[in-house]
Amino acid sequence: MRSDSSIEIRRCRPLLGTLVEIAACGRNKKTLSRGIEAAFAAIAKVHRLMSFHNLTSDVSRMNRDAFPQGVTVHPWTWRVMSAARRFAQESNGAFDVAVAAVLAKGNHLPYRGYHFDGAATSRNIFTRRNYEVCFNRPLIVDLGGIAKGFAVDRAVDALKRNGLTSGIVNAGGDIRVFGSTSRQVYLRNPLSPSLFSGMLCVRNRALATSATYFAPGALVDGQTRRALADSISVTVAAHDCVTADALTKIVFALGEKAAPLLKRSRADAVLLERDGAPSWIFHSPCDTRDRTRFA
Repeated sequence: MRSDSSIEIRRCRPLLGTLVEIAACGRNKKTLSRGIEAAFAAIAKVHRLMSFHNLTSDVSRMNRDAFPQGVTVHPWTWRVMSAARRFAQESNGAFDVAVAAVLAKGNHLPYRGYHFDGAATSRNIFTRRNYEVCFNRPLIVDLGGIAKGFAVDRAVDALKRNGLTSGIVNAGGDIRVFGSTSRQVYLRNPLSPSLFSGMLCVRNRALATSATYFAPGALVDGQTRRALADSISVTVAAHDCVTADALTKIVFALGEKAAPLLKRSRADAVLLERDGAPSWIFHSPCDTRDRTRFA
């Protein structure tokens, strides 16, 4: 007979443009169900606030009105915009949420008739007090490269607040594992995504992967404003999923040049070539009790 502490419940729902799966362990089914519902609610909230496609989202409001007067947004959106600016600065522009204009021109995002300056970057974005975001040049932003990781982190927070001791949140490959149990995560082959090229063992870490097997041209180098090659995939493990999510785009653009930023972020990274073989692996000096093992 299983003890209360060994109970696990697993649920899956369509959110964030993908399937989100949550599995959690706790003392009883009622607590587990309440925690998982709270986690899905947190993810749905991020989706409402930060979707490029939702005309009433904070992202749409910023794209319409943040230049020149500024827009007051939800504290979560403000946090993501602040994090995006920080990653843009630390990567010298390789990560840039202002590449939305390039994505819209390439039909990866809907073109809504926004007026924007094609030369504008994250340097033209300012986060002010009282959760205000302002653009000093006309531009549009897309938070698809960072908001999913933020949503996973908020889901984990919700699970922990409800007393759950361990679990995993998987939002289409943006994953966070918490608790004492390790989880196995398999990496897709960049050329044949129905096949696996390797396995990761993850404990108390977040994981994100960037690749273009399903949407060629959808990853853009913020420095060059050009689509990144579709011949590789990048997986990053970090202490939280918003960091892992953003760093995958940076490593995809910079390759081994991203090593100093990975070290500062205490993050691990693996880059897979077209044949699925790892061409570069970076191990951070993180706590060996809570790290990612590549196999």
